[in-house]
Amino acid sequence: MSSSLKIEQQQNLTLKPELRMTLQMRQSIEMLLKNQFELREMILEEVSENPFLEIEDWGGEIEENMPVRSEEAAESAVVNEDVTVPLQINGDSSDMSSVLAEFDWEQIRETSSNNFGETNIRKSNDLPDDFNFENTVPSEESFSQSLDFQISVSNYSDSLKDIMIYMAYNLDAKGFLPDSDEDIAVQIASDAETVAKARKILKNFDPLGCGCRNFPEYLRFIFIEHGSVDIPEEFMESVERLFNDESMLEQLVKKNFDALCGSLGITRQELTDMLLFFRSGVASPYPAFGYEQERTEYVKADLMVFMREGEPVIYIDDKMLPTVVLRTELFEENLKNARNRGEKHFIREKYKNAEWIIKSVSDRNRTLYQVAASIFSHQKAFLEHGDKFLKPLTLKDVSDDIGRHIATVSRLTNGKYAQTPHGIFELKYFFVKQVNDNLTTNKRLEQKIVEIIEGESRENPYSDDDIAHILSKEGIEVARRTVAKYRSKMNIPLARERKRNYQFEVGN
Repeated sequence: MSSSLKIEQQQNLTLKPELRMTLQMRQSIEMLLKNQFELREMILEEVSENPFLEIEDWGGEIEENMPVRSEEAAESAVVNEDVTVPLQINGDSSDMSSVLAEFDWEQIRETSSNNFGETNIRKSNDLPDDFNFENTVPSEESFSQSLDFQISVSNYSDSLKDIMIYMAYNLDAKGFLPDSDEDIAVQIASDAETVAKARKILKNFDPLGCGCRNFPEYLRFIFIEHGSVDIPEEFMESVERLFNDESMLEQLVKKNFDALCGSLGITRQELTDMLLFFRSGVASPYPAFGYEQERTEYVKADLMVFMREGEPVIYIDDKMLPTVVLRTELFEENLKNARNRGEKHFIREKYKNAEWIIKSVSDRNRTLYQVAASIFSHQKAFLEHGDKFLKPLTLKDVSDDIGRHIATVSRLTNGKYAQTPHGIFELKYFFVKQVNDNLTTNKRLEQKIVEIIEGESRENPYSDDDIAHILSKEGIEVARRTVAKYRSKMNIPLARERKRNYQFEVGN
């Protein structure tokens, strides 16, 4: 009995939805990410490459009769510290808050250089005369943008993309994301299971391991879960045991090598050989390795916020941005003189791209204003009294308030700075987590923990249980593990370590 395998070639038509990022889409995302320095350079580069874009003159400087300059904002914001002004937010999430809607913004527009989204891009590469580096802060050179573009062109669902984009812009300097899945879910109005799925996907983007909670999780992912590292046979059993045991990983992180040798049942030399393999370049020491900033860059605040007649006023600082216009006559002339269909297509595409550039810059500026106005309508108490009065605020709150996508808000608040009566802050600083039912925020809890530790006896410092008890007396109900989490996040040692450090300082 014989059998034969019949091989045939067939053609099948399959309809598959797929998003491909066009040049225009990429440009729009890039503009959302850029501060005013970077945006100016990007537009100047586009103008140099596109003959249908033209930069006009600077336009007017800030009018002398502008109601309040940023320098005056701090003085005008001085109020009675004993008075707490209640913050009222419109329940209709499709509109801006009633506080902002009722304010006479048109009057401010007419008496200031704020164009509320209209495109102004500086013609000169020179910094303005009144530029002051004292009003700048270092800019973060982040690998987040690289992750953003990878996420945007992937085939995952929009809900997963939104979560991953949020994660990408909330990684720490080493590429870790210590926030729990539950905390992230609250911020973006999702659920912990979906967040966990998004984190798992994010780890596989380049660079590998971004989104891991900590170093042990990163090691486990690189050497066990991802499978991209070929582990020598002699290390295989020890590596698998090591990365599947939390206590052993903790011993490794703390460099307790004698205990680790005992746990693994190997000699000190065998452990040394295994660690040398880990350090041989088969994996990066942490996800963001190699993406670090080599030089310090500076950013000027993109907007100014101050109080006027008891209400927040947003001023978009556009002095560095001149006006960009379309050269329509040149387009029509070139189109008329085109010799063939290919040239006509090329000319139309260039002109279409020029239109898109101007529209994208306008949309970026307008959205920046809307996002800032929404943030500070919620955080008006901060403008009046300082960061102790920050209110819980999530990306979802702002997204609903202005009718924009969460991913758009997340991108726009990253790397954009506001000059306020209390200093310069990145916009994402104002997204504050709630840590208990009494509306205590994470920033307020951190401040209280620091205050308690600063006032403790150095011979007998407070334990995490002690701190939780003191907080409870002040009406802040949090668990001991919550105190430990925030203390660790602020790099404050345990009580016994603080006591040992003090004894070392005084020579005991």
